[in-house]
Amino acid sequence: MFSTLEDGKVVRGLAGMPSEGPVLLVGYHMLLGSELYPLISQILIERNILVRGLAHPFAFTRLKDGMLPEVSTFDSYRIMGAVPVSGPNFYKLLSAKSHILLYPGGMREALHRKGEEYKLFWPEQSEFVRMAARFGAKIVPFGTIGEDDVAQVITLKFFSPKKL
Repeated sequence: MFSTLEDGKVVRGLAGMPSEGPVLLVGYHMLLGSELYPLISQILIERNILVRGLAHPFAFTRLKDGMLPEVSTFDSYRIMGAVPVSGPNFYKLLSAKSHILLYPGGMREALHRKGEEYKLFWPEQSEFVRMAARFGAKIVPFGTIGEDDVAQVITLKFFSPKKL
């Protein structure tokens, strides 16, 4: 990982990441979001900063009885402090001077189709910028490279067994 110091020098590691919040990390959600684990864990290991993610509400869906599923792919998101993406939750995290992770393109960007690699699906009205500015948050754009190149999205054509 690389970061940029205040003087503009690019360095290996995360020395350029602000230590004091609020900080808003804004990025492109690569294929299936597989950049999440190395990104969040490296920030925690190297800078001792817990980044709070604004996650898709699906990660917090409750069962019919009101309980969260016992075993879930999303347990690690919740354990690491992710909250459902919403205006009030974003406001609370900014108020608490948190380091916040936001993918404005959301699930649509993470589950992009063939031919949509590196395409942004951000909303036309970026209200997150206005709210972050209200709190004086440092906005840190970031990107990862290569993830969309590791695997190709393929489209399967369904066929009739009779044609075999």
